[in-house]
Amino acid sequence: KKQGFTDTGDLWRYAEGEDDMPDKGFEQEIEHLYKDIKPMYEQLHAYVRRKLANQYGADKVNVKGAIPAHLLGNMWAQQWTNVASFTSPFPKKTLVDVTQAMQDQKYDAVKMFQLSEEFFVKLNLTAMPKSFWTDSMLERPADPNRDVVCHASAWDFYNGQDFRIKQCTDVTMESLLTVHHEMGHVEYFLQYKGQPVLFRNGANSGFHEAIGDLMSLSVSTPSHLHKIGLLDKVIDDNETDINFLYSQA
Repeated sequence: KKQGFTDTGDLWRYAEGEDDMPDKGFEQEIEHLYKDIKPMYEQLHAYVRRKLANQYGADKVNVKGAIPAHLLGNMWAQQWTNVASFTSPFPKKTLVDVTQAMQDQKYDAVKMFQLSEEFFVKLNLTAMPKSFWTDSMLERPADPNRDVVCHASAWDFYNGQDFRIKQCTDVTMESLLTVHHEMGHVEYFLQYKGQPVLFRNGANSGFHEAIGDLMSLSVSTPSHLHKIGLLDKVIDDNETDINFLYSQA
């Protein structure tokens, strides 16, 4: 309050740039966006919940309640793509998943990150510094006595030179998208590395995540996966398109 904020919520909204919006309409804008997406999300949630109940039994999944997060195949329930294989609307049609292709082509964590770096360099962005490759943790440590938090994260050490990613990378399509997401953070770090520390941050707390997810969405398209040799062919029909849009949703 001594800094001029009425409460903690006022402080948080200020950090999101509320003062730059007409009539301080941040809450109204968020409410509007939420109402726009809510009908689709409710249908998606109900559809996936029913499929999970069919898969595991109605005694484990309440068809009128919340979805148990651990059934979605992601520890933080961030992405649900791990259940797409048995929930897709058209199971006989192709579902874009290059996990097997990556494993067949002997991908490992380093090769996945090298592929990501190549993607950014082709966009005329910056290659990773040498220290990134020597100091990052790209795989779960082999030492059984070393306990690590595997939740993927990107790190700026604020010296203009040291940028790292900490990730227990698996050779899966989900991990491949996460690799691009996390490297998207590092690309952002590299763009403002010469600024004073005060200005080495995202435009707001969600901006970094938006950049990372934009990269992941760009990489996950069938045309791009075909171009980099991980998808044999791009099938163009309505049911395959619906499966792809479903997996994105």
